[in-house]
Amino acid sequence: MSGDRVTESPRLHGVLETALYHDRDQGREAERFYAERLGLPVVARRPGGVALRIGAGVLLLFDREALAERGGPIADHGASGPGHACLQAGPGAYDAWRQHLRQSGVEITHEQEWDGGQRSLYFHDPAGNLIEIADRDLWPEAPGGG
Repeated sequence: MSGDRVTESPRLHGVLETALYHDRDQGREAERFYAERLGLPVVARRPGGVALRIGAGVLLLFDREALAERGGPIADHGASGPGHACLQAGPGAYDAWRQHLRQSGVEITHEQEWDGGQRSLYFHDPAGNLIEIADRDLWPEAPGGG
């Protein structure tokens, strides 16, 4: 590829969607878990999937079998085992989340204190996905602040 110049990548603004997957018989339970226990509003439904708003982004819950049946380029994703998503608690709300989860019957399987003093707690959704709630951003800033 002589003569081709590599240009600087345009900037991305954030993560718009995070997808988690469930078995066909877990869809209603998964949706109720996120809507009722975590308080995420459902903003769209599609065959085999539901979208829940979380801040500026969306959490997508997909029936992995129905998604595989759809085909096409925008359905060309999926997972065969548990996934992971880390949600960030609002300012000062981490301890309230711990209490809310316990009172809602959600088993917290692990709590982690990170080297920078940040904290995370972990639990599973009805489909076995590992969900984390962090008290703040856990990751270093990108070089140059972007």
